[in-house]
Amino acid sequence: MRKSKKPSLSTTSLETIERAVGIEEYIASSPGIGGKIKESEDDFLVEEILDADLRDNGTYLIVKVKKKNWDTMNFARILSNYLHISRNAIGYAGTKDKRAITIQYFSIPVKSNDIMDKIRNARIKDAHIEIAGYMNRKIKLGDLLGNKFRIVVRSPSQPENLQRILDELEIKGIPNFFGIQRFGTLRFITHEVGRLILRKNYSEAFWVYVAMPSELEDEEIRKIREDLWNERNPKMGLRELPKYLIYERNLLQKLREGKSELQALISLPKNLKLMFIHAYQSYIFNRILSERIREYGTLKTLEKGDYADFLKRKKGYSINSGDFVEIGDTNFRRVKFLAENRYAFLALPVPGYETKFEGWSGEKLKEILEMEGLNLDSFRGEYPEFSSRGSFRTAEVPFDFESFMTEYHNELLVFSFFLPKGCFATSFLREVMKSDYSYFLKK
Repeated sequence: MRKSKKPSLSTTSLETIERAVGIEEYIASSPGIGGKIKESEDDFLVEEILDADLRDNGTYLIVKVKKKNWDTMNFARILSNYLHISRNAIGYAGTKDKRAITIQYFSIPVKSNDIMDKIRNARIKDAHIEIAGYMNRKIKLGDLLGNKFRIVVRSPSQPENLQRILDELEIKGIPNFFGIQRFGTLRFITHEVGRLILRKNYSEAFWVYVAMPSELEDEEIRKIREDLWNERNPKMGLRELPKYLIYERNLLQKLREGKSELQALISLPKNLKLMFIHAYQSYIFNRILSERIREYGTLKTLEKGDYADFLKRKKGYSINSGDFVEIGDTNFRRVKFLAENRYAFLALPVPGYETKFEGWSGEKLKEILEMEGLNLDSFRGEYPEFSSRGSFRTAEVPFDFESFMTEYHNELLVFSFFLPKGCFATSFLREVMKSDYSYFLKK
């Protein structure tokens, strides 16, 4: 088998990682406040605001879980094992980082009379579970209004810069980049796998996911992956890879059983398969957004041929409407007026097979995909999980500057704010901090 040249990240620089996932620009010219985040789990609190009405009874039990040092997928796996139900039976509205205190909701099918007792008696380390109510359907990805954050920035070197940065961001807009956590943990290769799947190079996609080494991982794991990358020997991988690398081991086991790399990839959980294409779409969006910042210096300028989204309020929170419209002769003045009053926002494409090459963003998208060796038809995959129609996403975060709160004491700067679903707190923080602190290396 011909092996491609090993891609790797030769430095732990945050800037290097960001550029690898398409985050190439800052919009605020003011110097950052510096500092560090995620020094401990207690420094980063995120609470889901569920976009659903809970009932007193229903076919799904909804639990509210406050957990520390748990990522969403692993917690769902442990919970399903405890309840002796399929992992796919448990629903959740969004994925959360491991190194944080997170409050989120899970749905559990009510198939037995003792499910309530099991939940009340559940003892999972660093997790508190309480019954929130019922629904008649499973919670699905996107069932959120957004998230409330409380974030501690430790030892900011220039906290006095904060107001100047906020003023500039309010004028220019906060770039709505997909944060680096969208692309994996430590290796940040999810979009690389997605790119290879879209090229229908399933064998290489398999090995990039399982074995591509990274300088960011522990030396022992990096060396195992490097050997596995070079040898492509599933028996060796199963012998050497630690048991906590569950998905990598499951894929290798499929090869041992005589399955192809494609068949092994198809066996992965649906949410994980969807993440590959979504991560690649996020990478392309980030690159288009970076181009917009470079060319315009602001996200407030809307032109004919651009797309726009609108602001609405629900349950007291400001969120995107999702009513994306193309700006043309008939609506240009109205959309411009709404944008000037912070009710309309520039939207950029998240590419798929129904996306059209129109306007400024269409031209940029076409250029980028051609450089990537892909086209819009590439997103019409052979399998539903490897396909996407495409959509749009606001170029700026619809941030409520009036409700943003800060506290400063003992060299700790504490931020409290709300972000609509899909917006990353780290994309806001990078503009404010402009720090090269590699928070993602914390264990």
